[in-house]
Amino acid sequence: MNLSNENRLLLYCTQIKIPEDTLNKFEDIISLSLDWKEILESARWHGIAPLLYNNLKGIQKCHFIPQEVMDELKTAYNANLARNMYIYAELNSILGAFREKKVEVIVLKGAALAKTVYGDIGLRPMSDVDLLVKKEDLPRAEKIMCGSGYLFHGNLPPEWYRKNHQHIVYIHPNKNILVEIHWHIANKSHPFRIRNIDTGLIERWWERANTVEISGKKVLILCPDDLIFHLCLHFLKHRFIGHKAVFGSKGALIQLCDIFQTLKHYRDEINWARLKCEAEKYGVDSVIYTTLFIATETIGNHDDISHDLLNRFSPESLDKRIVRLINKRILVREDAFPAVPRTLIKSQVEDSFQEKVKVLLKQIFPHPEVLSKKYSVPLPSKRLYFCYLIHPLNLLLKSGRIVSEAPGIKEDVILRKWIGAKN
Repeated sequence: MNLSNENRLLLYCTQIKIPEDTLNKFEDIISLSLDWKEILESARWHGIAPLLYNNLKGIQKCHFIPQEVMDELKTAYNANLARNMYIYAELNSILGAFREKKVEVIVLKGAALAKTVYGDIGLRPMSDVDLLVKKEDLPRAEKIMCGSGYLFHGNLPPEWYRKNHQHIVYIHPNKNILVEIHWHIANKSHPFRIRNIDTGLIERWWERANTVEISGKKVLILCPDDLIFHLCLHFLKHRFIGHKAVFGSKGALIQLCDIFQTLKHYRDEINWARLKCEAEKYGVDSVIYTTLFIATETIGNHDDISHDLLNRFSPESLDKRIVRLINKRILVREDAFPAVPRTLIKSQVEDSFQEKVKVLLKQIFPHPEVLSKKYSVPLPSKRLYFCYLIHPLNLLLKSGRIVSEAPGIKEDVILRKWIGAKN
């Protein structure tokens, strides 16, 4: 990649600790004339401000860094530490309620990584808490959340999420904490269209789950290879082809750091044969290998980890054009562009004219509950019919502005087609 010095600095800091063999290169960049305002804004956008502070605070050439920059980064780290302490205290309370009702839970993503992989909970920002329960335990899990003061949070009725989705979201009105209760990682409408999707994958996750200690309590987390599987799919889904993708999702670098640091932390424990077997079974071997390749080459470029990948995955499963497209997008700050609706992209990906029309009609004439919330009109009201008239006009105006202003739509269509072709 052709990188600015500011972006090179960010990539160096997308690690818990910069390796000794690259420390001199890192300090050489510090001594240059840098746009520190841009560095700060990008670090916040990508969720790595605490990591940036952690790597800058102890370097020899710290006198080149403006004091106000270090002060802001220190504040960001302390604020994140305080927020995460608050989240972990609440997580401990929630898990206690689940234990009391004898409902098993696996802690996913940030809440699992901050304690284990990062080692310092102040380094890894968390926007929500993700928990995995068994599908048969979902009704009890929802009752536990409601009993803990949490309310259902969604644009459609809870029944729709239970039938068509893989997680349901709860929010506490007073604690400002979102909790996602998962029972799977994908569904039939999942952007990856995972081949032969079944419950067997999640059942095996439960069988292989590891026990760790979080906040003084024993909890379950995914085993290393299942964790990598999940993180890779999550990165591409949310960053490039999911509902927040196409100039609408933050945190590419912190997600890549999750993957890279997990590879480093669990290197001797990863069951590569099992990871490859699971990836091939569900038709996502190219997706996972491509994501791992990007994480190691972009952030770490560690020969030992790269060697593991080359030995376990076949080189022909790596699409270099896709690597270039993703690398081109990783460091883009999408706050400068309007968010592109997922449906606009999805309609371009569908092969048949009938499917394109079906996708667009779903966006133009959505579920009544969606329009009711969007336009603040009660469901029984006749004014909802008027919303069905003005909604298409609003979409037309918005989509026209997006197409004229936002770059990268064609690239996202290519990425989505790649995902479909590989599955």
